Amino acid sequence: MNKAELKDFYAWTQWQIQALVNRNPAELDWENLRQELESLGRQEYREWVSRLTVLIGHLLKWEYQPEGRCRSWFLTIREQRRAIRRHLKRNPSLNSVMAEALEDGFECGFDLELRETLLPLRVFPQKNVYTLEQILDDQVLCDTSSDWG
Repeated sequence: MNKAELKDFYAWTQWQIQALVNRNPAELDWENLRQELESLGRQEYREWVSRLTVLIGHLLKWEYQPEGRCRSWFLTIREQRRAIRRHLKRNPSLNSVMAEALEDGFECGFDLELRETLLPLRVFPQKNVYTLEQILDDQVLCDTSSDWG
């Protein structure tokens, strides 16, 4: 592989795959492989936090702005709960950073809630008040067995 091809990410991945298939460690780009694998791990964490953000933001709206409850909020809560359960099932080691993810998700969900409602800041809790079990329980915070479904 020449130097120009190394700037082509797809070509680089194919080169690395072939080196792995051939069990040829001398052809592996060890430093960049390490960086790419770390990036993939961070991506899984970011996806989890992103889904927690949307879910927590909607749970806060559901709880603190009951007059605004609608089918769209209900379906978003249901969708995010399902997606988070699937994500954690496929990536159970993410549970090792659960406290951090809940904190990150709450902070971002809180900001999402503030942008989407006219309620004052003081109405909402200033720190996460939910456990992961509550967030994911279809019978808690927004009963998904209700007439919305």
